[in-house]
Amino acid sequence: MTALRRAGLLCGLALSGCVGQADHFYTLNTVPDGARVAGQPTIHVRLQVTIPSLMDRNEMVLSTSRNGIVILDHERWAAPLADQVSQTLARNIEGRRTDVFVGDRGFDRAASPPVMLKVDIVRMSAQRGGQARIEAHWRIVDSSASVDQLGSGSFEAAMSGDGYAAVAQAYSQTLSDLAERLAQEVRRR
Repeated sequence: MTALRRAGLLCGLALSGCVGQADHFYTLNTVPDGARVAGQPTIHVRLQVTIPSLMDRNEMVLSTSRNGIVILDHERWAAPLADQVSQTLARNIEGRRTDVFVGDRGFDRAASPPVMLKVDIVRMSAQRGGQARIEAHWRIVDSSASVDQLGSGSFEAAMSGDGYAAVAQAYSQTLSDLAERLAQEVRRR
């Protein structure tokens, strides 16, 4: 057997081992999962969220120890995690305040400048069978009320099970807790 055939056979065997495992996809959801209460929004919030680059990937990342992580090739987010975090946080805030609408620049009105809400998630970690944790800093800028406030907090949720769907659910709960705090701090006009 030639060296080229042997190399091709080894590559084929290696690839066949990868093909055998199916990918699983997960999403973040609003908590509690319910419809928005009818109301006329009077406050436009423009939300900007950043997450750590280590977490902003398709594969799910779990903590194994204080300084250790594992990247799960076949347990994946259904959409970019930064997008899911932003959308989930926005819907959670709207679900708690009927007077708030979270949208981009396309909804700005000259008579009523938007409230800028900048959220920097500085740590996002989860341990399978343990808990998920989010640490965040935020800045709320309401130019119409001359308000500029800073805040920070840490939010934790226990895993409801041992599977990877429990990781997504725990992250959804931590984002819900963060949204609760932010909804309280966004001032009513």
